[in-house]
Amino acid sequence: MNYLKALSVSILTFFVPIIPLLLLVGLFILSDTILGVWAANKRGEKITSRKLGNMVPKMLLYQGSVIIGYMLDVWLLGEFVNFVFSVDMLITKLIAMTLIFIESLSLNENIESITNKNIFKSFKEMITRAAKVKQQIKDI
Repeated sequence: MNYLKALSVSILTFFVPIIPLLLLVGLFILSDTILGVWAANKRGEKITSRKLGNMVPKMLLYQGSVIIGYMLDVWLLGEFVNFVFSVDMLITKLIAMTLIFIESLSLNENIESITNKNIFKSFKEMITRAAKVKQQIKDI
């Protein structure tokens, strides 16, 4: 019994450094699912348990990808990658960022479906306006 407890604690301790990344990826998946349901309702589409059930394999696949990337970082490529780029857990972070980017694109599509506004375009316009204002302040 104590052996199983020690093994469980050891495994959990090994994965502690990536818990924030796992939570962040999971939050993006959950947000995408919620907004996807909202957008589907707005379009008048029927929501089925089969469509919502797709979230579970997606979550397992995405979280598993981050975990495998972390194991690659720790056991295989970490020292080399850290020597070349001086970034801890680079592979893990790149995988997490890629997955978050994919979910961000889906979130943008859902938000655009709900509000008729493209978040990326709006953000780009805001940055362009801020740059113009900054230039006008410099000219004064």
